[in-house]
Amino acid sequence: MELLTLLAAGVADLALDQLRQTADRAQDALRRADLRELLTDGVVELRKRGELATRRAGMGNENYLETMARRAAEQTATAEGRPCA
Repeated sequence: MELLTLLAAGVADLALDQLRQTADRAQDALRRADLRELLTDGVVELRKRGELATRRAGMGNENYLETMARRAAEQTATAEGRPCA
């Protein structure tokens, strides 16, 4: 019985320690000066991942590789300052 009590106490302590570490990381993230930009970047990244996932799953109407090639060409053209065709 003593062994079970010690094991349970060890598991509880480990769980509480993980919760404390997670709470500390969350507080550190909330104190960041660039939190708005960080959240915006996260939302953009999640949207892109969602688009890629749906296309890979066959939910999109266009071919995945054609879409990626078109986007790469648009980004290159924009970076070079010329209009996209």
